[in-house]
Amino acid sequence: MISQEKRGLALLAFTVVTLLLAWTGPAMAAFGYTGNKSCQKCHKEIYDSWKKTIHAKTFDLLAPKTRADKKKEAGLKPAEDYRKDKSCMRCHVMGWEEGGYSSERADKDEWKGVGCEDCHGSAEKYLEIHEKKDLERRDRKLKQAGLRKPFDQSGQGTCASCHYNQNSPFKHRLPNRDRNWADPKFVETYHIIPKK
Repeated sequence: MISQEKRGLALLAFTVVTLLLAWTGPAMAAFGYTGNKSCQKCHKEIYDSWKKTIHAKTFDLLAPKTRADKKKEAGLKPAEDYRKDKSCMRCHVMGWEEGGYSSERADKDEWKGVGCEDCHGSAEKYLEIHEKKDLERRDRKLKQAGLRKPFDQSGQGTCASCHYNQNSPFKHRLPNRDRNWADPKFVETYHIIPKK
C-alpha cells in the first residue's frame, strides 16, 4: 500500500509536470515561420510571380471599399475595414496565431497575404535541408521536416483550409471543390510552377 505522503508527492509531481506542459506547450509547438524573404533569395522568379497573384494581395482585399460587390455577396459591409478582424486573419495573412503574422508584425508586408509557408509549410525546420541540393535522401528529409508540395503530396487539403472553410462568409466557393488547382490556368492564384 502507498503511504499518504507518497501519494501527496506523486500528486504534486503530476501537477507540476502538467502545469509545465501547459505553460511551455505553445512555445514547444511553435511553428517556426521564417517569412517570404527567406524563400525569395533562391526562388526570385517564383516570388516575383507570386507578388502579382491574388494570394499575395488577400490582406489588401480586407480594406474598406475593396471588392465591394464580393463583400455584399458574402453579407459583409463593404465600407468596413476587416484588416483587424481576427476571424478573417486565418486566411488573409501568413501563419496567423502560428508564429507568423501578428500585431507586432502588422507593418511588415512579408507576412500579409497568403505566403509561401501557408502552402509549403513553416520553413524553420526544413530551410537548411532545402538549401543542401546534394543531400542524400533530401526529398524524404524535407518532407519529414515539414515541407509540403501542395499538388504532389496533400492535394486539395492545403487549399481546403481556406477555400472550403465552412466558416468563410464566401459559401460560393464550395461548388469549386473539384477544381484542379494544379492546372496552369490557375497560376494567377498562386505562382508560376517551377521548372524541374
